[in-house]
Formats: sequence, C-alpha cells, structure tokens
Amino acid sequence: MKRAIQTVIGIGIVVVLSACAAMEPVRSRVERSWPTPPDPPVISYLNSFSEPKDMGAKRSWFMKAVEFLFGEEGSPHMLRPYAVATDGSGRVYVADTGLQTVHIYDFPSKSYQQIFWIVRGRSRLMSPVGVALDEKGLLYVSDSQLNRIFVYEPKRRRLVKTIGEPGQFQRLTGIAYHPKLRRLYAVDTAAHRVTVFDPDGNVVTTFGQRGEKEGELNFPTHIAVDSKGALYITDSMNFRVQIFDSEGKFQGKLGQMGNILGSFSKPKGVAVDLEGHIYVVDGIFDTIQIFDRTGDLLMNFGQTGEKEGDFYLPAGIAIDDKNRIYVADTYNQRVQVFLFLGSPKEDASASQPQPAGGAVEGTKNPIQ
Repeated sequence: MKRAIQTVIGIGIVVVLSACAAMEPVRSRVERSWPTPPDPPVISYLNSFSEPKDMGAKRSWFMKAVEFLFGEEGSPHMLRPYAVATDGSGRVYVADTGLQTVHIYDFPSKSYQQIFWIVRGRSRLMSPVGVALDEKGLLYVSDSQLNRIFVYEPKRRRLVKTIGEPGQFQRLTGIAYHPKLRRLYAVDTAAHRVTVFDPDGNVVTTFGQRGEKEGELNFPTHIAVDSKGALYITDSMNFRVQIFDSEGKFQGKLGQMGNILGSFSKPKGVAVDLEGHIYVVDGIFDTIQIFDRTGDLLMNFGQTGEKEGDFYLPAGIAIDDKNRIYVADTYNQRVQVFLFLGSPKEDASASQPQPAGGAVEGTKNPIQ
C-alpha cells in the first residue's frame, strides 16, 4: 500500500512539473544604460545569472521529478555571492560565502559545477571570500575563516596546493594574481597588510601597516591588479582606494569618507578596465563609481533596488579583457553583467542618481 501511494504521488508530481515546465516564462531582454539619455551611453546592462538554468543549462522534467522524490540536490542558487573572477573565455567563478562554495559557470558549454571540498568527505571551505586565476587556469580561493588560500585545478575540481601557514594571517580576505609577474597578492584585513607570494607559495614581500597616512592601511579588504602590475587596494576604514606599484610602493589614492558621489560609505570591490578607469563598489550607496587615475570621479551606475541594473549590498567586481563588468550583487543573490562601451565621442553631463541623503557635488562629465 505504501509503495502504491508513493507511485500515485510520484505520477502527480510528474504531471505538475510537466505543466510548470510548459508555463516557465522566458526572460525578456532588458535595455538599460548609463548615463541616461540624451547623454551617449557609456555602461550598458547585459544580463544577470543566479543559477545554472540562467545560462541555458536545463534538466528534464523527469529528472526534476526524480530529484524531488528521492531527495537529490536541486538546482543550486547563489545565496551570498561575494567575489567574482573570469578567465575572459566565458567561464565565471563566484565565491559564495552563504553556500560556502565556489560556483563555476561555463557559458560556452552551458555547464556548471561547484568547488568546496578541501579533503573530500572530511573538510570543506568555510568562508570563501576571494577568487583569482593564474596564467595556467588554476583557481585560487581565499577563505577568511580558515585563513588559507586553496589552489584548485577547476576542470577536475582537484586541490593542487594550499598557501598559508598557521598564524600567518589574522583575517585573510581579497586576493589578486598578476600572470606576467607571476605573483599572488593576499590582503590580511585584521593585520592591515598585504602579503606577496611567488607561484610556489613562498613569501616574496609584505607591505602595509595600520594608519591613515599615504601607504598605510586601515582594515583593507579587496584588491585588484591592472595589466601593468599596479595594485588597487580598498582601504575600507580609511574610506579610500590606494594605488601601489607591484612592489608595494605608494602611487596614489582616491575617495574619502562622505555621503556624496566621489566619496565612500562602504567601499568594497575594485577593478580596472582596459582604458585604466577604476571601478569601486560602494555597498551602502548600492552603486559603482568610476574614477580616473588622478582620483577624479567620472560617473557612476546602479542604485538600490531589485530590478536589472539595481543593487542590494553589492561586494565584488571583475572586468575581463572585453570590458565586460561582473558585479557580485550579494543580497540580490546574483551576478550582474555590464559592458563598458568605450569613451563617448562628445562631452556630456551625466544624469546620475544620488546616494540617499547626499547631493552630487563636483562630479565630472562621463568618461571622455
């Protein structure tokens, strides 16, 4: 009798899932760009994704029914995407602190996988907060709770090596890799410094100490490296981004504490496009601010919300060699993708949304 009841229930579920699959809506293409017309567009919204089906990876209705009946893992959905990296060939890596995993979206093959094991069946990632890739395609994952950097071969989901010794880090956060210099840069937030490693995991140098002066750091978090080896570090409690050369020598800074555009309330991710523009995520303003190398604000895009192009406490950002911009929209549980269209031909005044409680003062024209 029990088996008969299960069979009847199973048939019913299959029918329902079949109907749901038939009614599943197709996402429409959203057109959105910044600044708003009539100014020429500089940043364009492309798409967003939060689970495998968003890139066209689908399971049959029968497999959905089987998974429901027998308790197999359902479609993995991002919970707290925090950091993002891409190889420029359509593969995107997302560190998810909520699910304690790294999502790997392979758009060309429409395939998906996760990396979370350290020792299979015994130990796993606890708080993955940073991701980076080297010239060989190896994936580096920093864990702020385990205070280690785990290096994986993504295709085989195999741990290659671990970087970091007991007591070496106080609170490990952002990481960045420079393929030409073959150096890995790791931010230690609680120690207010950056450690530089060679490909074998040996320490090359460290730089930084707590303070407010140029070159000093106060709870740094995120880091990016540009094509020339310059480093961009989010100096969070000094409410600025500092620029260093590849050896850790101070080169410049941008931003300050405030509630107007050009200043920061909660600076997080930082990235640089092919033209050298600096993108900084502000998790409180829910916007991305774009600066030039001298620290002048050029424009911003995004505002608080759930619609395409809006943000809710965003964190990490990455830009590939095609100027596609990937933003970890943390509390909207997704990654949003934008495109830098290139500098406009004519000068134009940006119509920029303001952070709550602030007025736009002293902003320049959009990137020119």
